[in-house]
Amino acid sequence: MGTLSAVKTKLDSRTRPGIGERTRETNTDYEVTVHETIDGIDRSRWNHVIAHAKQASVFHRYEWLEAIETGLGYTPNHVVVTKDGNPIGILPNFVVDLPKVPFQRLWSTYPGFGGPAITTDTAETLDAILETIPTLCTGRTIVHEIRAHDTEYLQYSDVLRSHGYRPARSKGRFVLSLTDGYDQVRSGMSDSRRKGIEQGKAHPYEIVEEELTRATLERFHRAYERHMEQIGGDAYPLAFFENLLAMDSRLLLLTLRLDGEYAGGFLELLDDEQSAVHGFFAAVPEEYYDDHASELLYDAVIRWAIDNGYDAYDFGGATGDFRSGLFRFKAGFGGELVPNLYWERGDGLRWKFVTAGRELYLRMRR
Repeated sequence: MGTLSAVKTKLDSRTRPGIGERTRETNTDYEVTVHETIDGIDRSRWNHVIAHAKQASVFHRYEWLEAIETGLGYTPNHVVVTKDGNPIGILPNFVVDLPKVPFQRLWSTYPGFGGPAITTDTAETLDAILETIPTLCTGRTIVHEIRAHDTEYLQYSDVLRSHGYRPARSKGRFVLSLTDGYDQVRSGMSDSRRKGIEQGKAHPYEIVEEELTRATLERFHRAYERHMEQIGGDAYPLAFFENLLAMDSRLLLLTLRLDGEYAGGFLELLDDEQSAVHGFFAAVPEEYYDDHASELLYDAVIRWAIDNGYDAYDFGGATGDFRSGLFRFKAGFGGELVPNLYWERGDGLRWKFVTAGRELYLRMRR
């Protein structure tokens, strides 16, 4: 990938753009670079920002972004703000196709959650990031979208609006507080969830915390593909999971065996930044539903998270429709329905065409 042209590029040895990097000088104190690959960015300096930025999460970490780029093939446009040569703010982004139209969106972050991660000089750093985004939305890329998981991002709402962003979509996920211990969690479950756990335990079963290897991931992935096919979802390729091995300290792989037979499992993300465990990948084939496999696995991972000092368990996406079976299933564990935060910034006739089509589609569905 060749070196990209720069806007007001500094050409000294410290700031010369690297491969796949654009540089923009905002003033004498701040500099913005855009990276079309995470390769070449210093891992420790990137993760240092994540460790000290209040809203940052496991989805901001270098290893997660590297797995997306390498395993899924999405093109990054990561924005980094430095002051006196030190990174103080980042916004990870990937270029992703828009469904059903020949255009693309710049998304922070997909898969997962994103948004700006800033350690200091918040107002100046946020402005520097947001002023850079329009230069990245060119050609087929017609909109920038932020999908954030932390309601702390609401403090940026007015600044985002001043830069042309608008709130978009209403979805959420169930988040279960673990701070009062397992007995309190269990008392908050519905009767049907507690009954399902007990019925699952009535039969011979074993839940194992697996060592993370290519072999254990391959076995999990086979069950995961079956699970996604059965629920009508799109499965991520094995290459993505193999690249996640670089962040094995942030993964938990639980395997369920029923009567000695492999019955799927969960691959969890450990979000030490937010003291949460994310239920991001499930692999429970439908032939084990009647054995209450999911209840057994959720019960085990909740206990594991409490034992290891995490404050919350995140069940992942909820449809926003209380009539959905998946919605009711997750709600039965007693978690709080927490909104995901979406902001969009799009320009031009093509974006207006796409948004009009989306509104028409949603009206027809209703």
